[in-house]
Amino acid sequence: SLRPRGKKAKDTKTHQESFPTKMSLDNIVFNNDTDAFGTDDNRAPSSVVHIRNQQRNGRKSLTTISGLADDLDLKKILKYIRKMYQTNGTVKNDKEHGDVIQVQGDLRKEIAQFLTEYKVCDKDEIKLHGF
Repeated sequence: SLRPRGKKAKDTKTHQESFPTKMSLDNIVFNNDTDAFGTDDNRAPSSVVHIRNQQRNGRKSLTTISGLADDLDLKKILKYIRKMYQTNGTVKNDKEHGDVIQVQGDLRKEIAQFLTEYKVCDKDEIKLHGF
């Protein structure tokens, strides 16, 4: 235990209990109220979202997300990813890939699950690299 001696533990909530269980992403997916995926579900994916892990020094790594639709609010998506997975990140503009979300740590599976769970993109649009 890391608390000082002589003091009793307070009856406090854990981090997960104090954090809301479901976050609302109502306004982040599209700027307009139309469905960008269309009504027919049998067509090919319109774009491919690439999720990669980029190794830094030692155990450190970055997860990059590129290929997201242009009408998405990437800063708002990043805000929810940072809060849900207790990490830091940024939105970078790359000449080759356009706007790219960078997140600290190897969160490829978690981010793929996040994007499909909150309907940012479909599961068949996501390409996980390195697995």
